[in-house]
Amino acid sequence: MFGRQGRFELAALMVVLGCVWMPCVHAANAAFQWGELDSYRDATLSYTGKPLWTYEFAHRKLDIRLEASVGWVQAPAGASADRGLWHVGLAPAVRYWITPQTGVEYVVGANLFSGIRLGDKDISTAFQFGNSIGLFHRLGNSPWTLGLRITHYSNADIKRPNPGQNYIQARVSYAFDKMSRP
Repeated sequence: MFGRQGRFELAALMVVLGCVWMPCVHAANAAFQWGELDSYRDATLSYTGKPLWTYEFAHRKLDIRLEASVGWVQAPAGASADRGLWHVGLAPAVRYWITPQTGVEYVVGANLFSGIRLGDKDISTAFQFGNSIGLFHRLGNSPWTLGLRITHYSNADIKRPNPGQNYIQARVSYAFDKMSRP
């Protein structure tokens, strides 16, 4: 139905519409993350909503948020047309706050890449699952949070080959309002 470029444009439109819809679910954070592994690089901007669901423990909190993202991955080698790909994604993010300032997160969702070759790698499908696990820390009472994530993209063997791609990413985020901070 959609060509390769058309699928990407449709996914980009879905992320834009998701970002427009996010204020309806109380948009909370904007983040930038950058990372690499084995000379492959990923730079991503994300927009995260306020918690859709929260459970309070004695001094801990568990919440679920929705994260929309757009990014660029780049390979160290390969044909110039295939060295970089855009990606857009939408994913629920589960956060467990160990302290009021520090927590761990797990994010798993759908991503659409602008192609199926990343440098010398054949990733087989433009549709890729993205999984991230991370540790984050809010800086005092400021709106800034720093974190570290390990991210894996894979098509979950929808089609072979499925080499997957991993990144270790530094992350900085900004909370728009005080209510966005625990």
